[in-house]
Amino acid sequence: MNVNLRAPEPEDLALCYRLENDETLWSVGAARTHFSRYALKQYLAAGAQDIFQAGELRLVIEEPESGTAVGLIDLTSYSAMDERAEVGIALLPEYRHRGLGTAALRALEHYAGNILHIRLLYAMVSTAGNPANPQFFTQAGYNRVATLPAWHYYDGKSHDIQVFQKIL
Repeated sequence: MNVNLRAPEPEDLALCYRLENDETLWSVGAARTHFSRYALKQYLAAGAQDIFQAGELRLVIEEPESGTAVGLIDLTSYSAMDERAEVGIALLPEYRHRGLGTAALRALEHYAGNILHIRLLYAMVSTAGNPANPQFFTQAGYNRVATLPAWHYYDGKSHDIQVFQKIL
């Protein structure tokens, strides 16, 4: 399975709005607030930022056959000195469990390693919400290197964070 990764366009407003405001994803991410269409439109209008300046990069995941935008994949907490970045991924519910997330992660790893010269990717996975997340990263060749006890507070409870990493 292949996917296309590309910079966000103004036409991706509906996708960004839907994923950023999906409260079911708040259990696994850092953001816990609704984003307005206006704020997201401003973000998209600003255009893709340079990871070397902004410290992060957001890409749209496209299904290659239809060209449909199905999700987002991010590099955040980029460190040029340490040649590492955190990876995050979100797919629309109707496109999950089809291999698109794995294909997007592989494409991002290739881009990160060969173009951006990042040598290590990591993911911080909450034990709250989606129990498939740890398995997703393990199957993609990431090693669990740490557990941060009670690191993430969500839905009135503290949850552990599992840290996964892959040396590219």
